[in-house]
Amino acid sequence: MKKIFSSGSFKKFNYIYCTIFVVLLSTILLFICNTLIAFSTPNELKGKTILIDPGHGGIDGGTSSGNLLEKNINLEASMILKSKLISHGAKVIMTRDKDISLENLCNDNDYRHRRDLKSRVNMINNNKIDVYLSIHINAVANAPYVNGPMVFYSNANESNKTLALYIQKSLNAATGINRNPNIADYFLLTNAKKTGVLVELGFITNNSDKNLLQSREYLSKLSDGIIDGLEKYFKNE
Repeated sequence: MKKIFSSGSFKKFNYIYCTIFVVLLSTILLFICNTLIAFSTPNELKGKTILIDPGHGGIDGGTSSGNLLEKNINLEASMILKSKLISHGAKVIMTRDKDISLENLCNDNDYRHRRDLKSRVNMINNNKIDVYLSIHINAVANAPYVNGPMVFYSNANESNKTLALYIQKSLNAATGINRNPNIADYFLLTNAKKTGVLVELGFITNNSDKNLLQSREYLSKLSDGIIDGLEKYFKNE
């Protein structure tokens, strides 16, 4: 009978077979481990409803530097944040998702800017949300050296302060600054009846911040910091 395989060929075939088996087994085990980790890792944002308010819009450009308008940075950062929150299992409500102002949503006999703010407050108060985030860009004319994100909150309830502390701490870690959140009496903060904060992502009057705020990569980094703060807040509430 003709010999089909030599002993050397058989050993080579056996080696290839064993290698394929080990690779397949490793792939299956890795898939199982990743699946178990995904199911065992707590997802603090799953099922939460977050309202994002990109400040200004439409006729209201917010603060500016040359052709760079706050309203556009606010919207871009908010859309990045929205996408990331959804990927974490959260539901997101936007006060605006395009370049518009919101004064037409309020019929009060008041000036345009106040009606715009009232519309945002009404969306916060009339929706079932867990927290709201109002996204803005800061400016200070006489101190161009001031930089970095700042978180503002109303002291109307303790949960506002707690949320502000977590988000500010996470943004500090993301950007390398050392700052505490601040109490503010902004119209939106003082009239909103839900837990939330106003986040100033940086200073358009600081050259470094100005350049960074035009980078999607940096805005994504800030979004990760905000999400980290949210996760810690919900974990410990």
